[in-house]
Amino acid sequence: MHVLLIEDDEGIITSLSLYLKQSGFTVSVCSDGATATACFRDAKPHIVILDINLPGKNGVEICREIREESTTPIIILSARESEEDKVTLLELGADDYVSKPFSPRELVARMSAVTKRSGESGKSLKVSKTPKTLQLGRLVIDPKNYTARVDDIDLPLTKTEFSILQCLIQNAQSLVKRETLMKDIIGYENYVYDRTIDTHIKNLRRKTEGIIDIETVRWVGYRVQAL
Repeated sequence: MHVLLIEDDEGIITSLSLYLKQSGFTVSVCSDGATATACFRDAKPHIVILDINLPGKNGVEICREIREESTTPIIILSARESEEDKVTLLELGADDYVSKPFSPRELVARMSAVTKRSGESGKSLKVSKTPKTLQLGRLVIDPKNYTARVDDIDLPLTKTEFSILQCLIQNAQSLVKRETLMKDIIGYENYVYDRTIDTHIKNLRRKTEGIIDIETVRWVGYRVQAL
């Protein structure tokens, strides 16, 4: 698997690159925010590890630019701890947020979870047992190709948003527990950052406004129905 590490801290670049290579990854490095998007286009990575504080252009801008042209998984790596920063990046389409200092082992585990849901469905979403497409009202999703369409118009969903939506539609009218989404979609056994699901649901509501209704059952989970 090819990883693009966008980071300007030489210590992190050296140690993390070595750990990733020893773990079986191919690693490309970009240390200048101004050239990060061009590096992404040239490298064509399977996943991006992106710092926020970079020279030339910050990670928020880079995340926005990458997400405008690609659904490649992005994990944010940053010393910023504020909830606002985390929510902003997740709303822009980042798949996860890891705070510095961090454990390389944990980062690799999160990379595995992110790429698993990007490349295939989670444990509870067995594509082979689902029809070619799923439909809820005007919304039609294609699990194989990760596309969602309304009146033949594609919805711009991230892979994580699509997987959450697929799970909700497969269980339409039933309650889908937060624990299920955290474990089977996000890939965590425990709540590492419990606003992650909330932010993805918020994005889904905005992108499917007037098409479906995603109801929140406070502290328990979600259910979906057509409008």
